[in-house]
Amino acid sequence: MFCPNCGTRNSSEQKFCRSCGLNLEKSIESLLEQLPTAESANLLKQTKLLEKYGNFAFGGFAAVLLLGISILVFTIFNKMVLSGENVIFGLLLLAFIIFAVLTLTYVFLNESLKEKKAKAKPVFNRELEKTNTAKLLEDKPFEIVPTSVTEGTTDLLYVEKRKITDELS
Repeated sequence: MFCPNCGTRNSSEQKFCRSCGLNLEKSIESLLEQLPTAESANLLKQTKLLEKYGNFAFGGFAAVLLLGISILVFTIFNKMVLSGENVIFGLLLLAFIIFAVLTLTYVFLNESLKEKKAKAKPVFNRELEKTNTAKLLEDKPFEIVPTSVTEGTTDLLYVEKRKITDELS
């Protein structure tokens, strides 16, 4: 086990870190609480299987529905539009079916996108809060910081003046 404070490797039987002295018992307890149990792992596995089953079922339903709508559109087009009977009614019925399918597809895709956003980033669920920064400063006057003890003392330091010729030789 590695110490969460300093990163030193320690034995799992040790109660304190050899390097920094951190109490490792609480860290071990915290790690044990975070490890998944067999029951939670089984629930996660069942959830994934159920999601796969649901995707398969909805995919099959969508395929059958699309096939049925295609047959219905073909039948309406053949019986009403091409035969010459009720051409306007047939075209209106075809337009209704096509736009109904497009609308349902839009609703389904929009809801699916909302779910994905909610799972991926919880930030999308809430808007950023606008903070009035004027409220951060209260009407309290600022405290005057006393001058430093060392301020101005550098003026009193004397530098020994040497001649330039002494430095060159």
